[in-house]
Amino acid sequence: MARQIEAEAAATVRWPAGGQYLGDWREGEKLAQNGRGMTWTDTSAAPSANGAQCYNCHQISPAEVSFGTIGPSLYNYGKLRGVTNPADPASAAILQYTWGKLWNSKAYAACSNMPRFGHAKLLNEAQIQHLMALLLDPKSPVNQ
Repeated sequence: MARQIEAEAAATVRWPAGGQYLGDWREGEKLAQNGRGMTWTDTSAAPSANGAQCYNCHQISPAEVSFGTIGPSLYNYGKLRGVTNPADPASAAILQYTWGKLWNSKAYAACSNMPRFGHAKLLNEAQIQHLMALLLDPKSPVNQ
């Protein structure tokens, strides 16, 4: 049953336009730090974009000393997976896995606690590209 759920979730992944997986890691760090989104009901304030809240569950950058441990550490995410040049075809599998996991985490683990950022429209394509850059860009503090 889990494999069926994962296969159905994988079918919902919308791949980035033009195959452009990475955005700006600096914007990705802002999203990772931002806990805004889907939790406040006060509509009197001007609407703002959702954050990704990554640090609630993951260690990402060594500069951040406060992080959750529900999810695995993402420190050195790209470096440990051999992504030294995201344009290199050898990195394609990691790019696709990471994008798919961010888009719909249930495509890889039916009982995942991770938000389905793209599928649930919590983040848009550009925001997911920025998170991808945070995790995979060799210049990102995540991979230093």
